[in-house]
Amino acid sequence: MAELLLRDLCRWDRRFTLVCPPGQTEELVLERPISWAVNVRAAPPFLPPLRGDELIILSGRVLREIEATGMANAAELLETLAEAPIAALVTEPNLFEEPIGSLPFLLFPGPIPLDLESTLNRLLTEQRRALYRLSTELTREFSRAALTGGIEAVVQAAALASGRSLVLQDSEGRVLAAAGPAPVPAPPTALAHARPHPAVRTLPEGRGERLLTTLSASGRLAYLSLLAPESGTERDRLVLSLLAGLCASLLAQEGRSTHPAPLSQLVADLLLGRLSDNVLPQVAQRLGLDPNGPIVVALLGGEKPETRDQLLRRLTDPGTRDRGTTLGEAIAILLTPEEAAQIEARAAVLTPTERQSFLGGPSLVERRHALQSWYLVFARPLPRLRTAPEGLRQARFLAGLVRSGVVPGPVARFDDLSVTGPFALLYHLWGHPEAEAFRHRVLGPLLEEDERANELLQTLAAFLEYGSASEVAARLGIHRNTVAYRLAQVAERTARNLSDARDRLLLYLALTLGALPPAEPEAPQ
Repeated sequence: MAELLLRDLCRWDRRFTLVCPPGQTEELVLERPISWAVNVRAAPPFLPPLRGDELIILSGRVLREIEATGMANAAELLETLAEAPIAALVTEPNLFEEPIGSLPFLLFPGPIPLDLESTLNRLLTEQRRALYRLSTELTREFSRAALTGGIEAVVQAAALASGRSLVLQDSEGRVLAAAGPAPVPAPPTALAHARPHPAVRTLPEGRGERLLTTLSASGRLAYLSLLAPESGTERDRLVLSLLAGLCASLLAQEGRSTHPAPLSQLVADLLLGRLSDNVLPQVAQRLGLDPNGPIVVALLGGEKPETRDQLLRRLTDPGTRDRGTTLGEAIAILLTPEEAAQIEARAAVLTPTERQSFLGGPSLVERRHALQSWYLVFARPLPRLRTAPEGLRQARFLAGLVRSGVVPGPVARFDDLSVTGPFALLYHLWGHPEAEAFRHRVLGPLLEEDERANELLQTLAAFLEYGSASEVAARLGIHRNTVAYRLAQVAERTARNLSDARDRLLLYLALTLGALPPAEPEAPQ
């Protein structure tokens, strides 16, 4: 059954003013449970044996009588009370300067009446009886709903009985069941503050409050929240507590008939940004990774799945292999920097790599015919597991460059400038409409879909790569005068001076932007 809190007493009796001890927030103090009210006596023993969470009532009259006997003064008495496991000190204004330790004050306006102890205890008893009756009724209704309709029916029954909105969410924040006037799911920032059942966290929500608790079922976390239009009451906490216990039991029953998500699915969800921050620690634990440690995303692809799978077994250990998932035609793997270095070293001995042009040039067709049947690319090491989606984007970008033959492969690292060259900088323009607009402004007619424009574009690329008309003629297998004529046509069509270093730089950048992979990577299957 839900406990009665200081929050409830302050709501029942508006005469009390709460004074929090130093270093404690009002929200934290209001969550203190209350057992009974006890008067401080004027003669020893000043208090009966305490069981914990009592409200200690000390009036000015009793304090003066104690001080008159010389057995204790106000400061000594306050220090003694601050060491006791009590909920709060109910007293009058101006008797003490301020609270000490962790003991809050409940200030009663004016002199404390002689019957305040009995009044408070009668109130606490009545409220507990009402909660007990309500608990019996709700337990019966919830159990009947569980037998007929499962979790959704139970949540609906709780909403009808309480008149509140209730939302059950899974560990990723997705709604499992909801009912009530306005069942708004709790945002991730709220879920991060949830307390394990039976504890309840009270958070402001618009003009009202959200009561939130975390429940666990067969290793699965879920969040149950209740929305109160004003302030949450002891009845709201009772509804939340009973419902959370029953939902945990029902979820556990469902969990026994299902299996945990496979590691490959967790890796895919992580790489595609489908996991919330609050589940990262559990996912990291299952994957054997430090959620706050550096991470490297690798992509292993090949023309034939059997080649790719054979390479995966050859290059990776079983532990790292379990952190792989198939995305499209490639396998994405989550690695530590040390594991990435080991796999790169194993892959490097399988085939030599040679320097290739960033622009394509005359040997592009030959290189495309000679491309390796597989590739292995590594993203830059990123600081923590949460940044894995950025690592996947870098790896896809680099894989596209390797597959098109414009950077050397089959093994490449995003942070190796000798491999990526200007593409490391142009990565930030990947998919940006300004990149394509820049190409068209610089190259203009050379981008037309006709054979003549393609010849001129190929000749320009070769000239920018080799820098000599004679070398271009030898590479293309054409006469030197033909090269000179084509370059003159390039200059005329683009209005660029090929003797000017700045114009050559513009043309080089425009050609390099044209070698970027397609703006949108293939969606994972």
